[in-house]
Amino acid sequence: LDRVNPIIALGGGVIGDMAGFAAATYLRGAPFVQAPTSLLSMVDASVGGKTGVDMPQGKNLVGAFKQPELVLMDTTTFTTLPSEEFQSGLAEVVKHGIIGAPRLFEQLEDEGPTSLVQLVAEAVRVKVRVVEADPYEKGVRAVLNLGHTFGHALELVSQFSIRHGEAVAVGTAAAAGMA
Repeated sequence: LDRVNPIIALGGGVIGDMAGFAAATYLRGAPFVQAPTSLLSMVDASVGGKTGVDMPQGKNLVGAFKQPELVLMDTTTFTTLPSEEFQSGLAEVVKHGIIGAPRLFEQLEDEGPTSLVQLVAEAVRVKVRVVEADPYEKGVRAVLNLGHTFGHALELVSQFSIRHGEAVAVGTAAAAGMA
């Protein structure tokens, strides 16, 4: 492997984070391709370039910013996953609806999006807009952490037995209550 050959992440968010961190650090930077296979990894982890590795002390304590050269998404991969994984990813879709896609949020409350492709595309567009405005999380990108402060605490106290999306869903409700 050299600085020309890409490291390819095929899988969920943990795989993407590990491969992205490896790409950021191997030879001080190798190309990186994301091929997410879950809703959560498509709308969240595969876009934005934040690669984090969890430690026993908490979430994402080791990591780097490494933008992928390419992100390949295929919603048919959802058929290979348990329904709980899809539901877990919906927390991030709802979050994106709240922070930047009111039409998507309304659709989630009502009849639902017209297709899975529309659901993913609209959620990803929100994340891309935020990341382009703040690639290194120095300002506005903090909106993407909605629900995550409480969510990460829940994950830690549950010893990571709670899915990330489930923790973010509870964390978003807790943040709304606190607000």
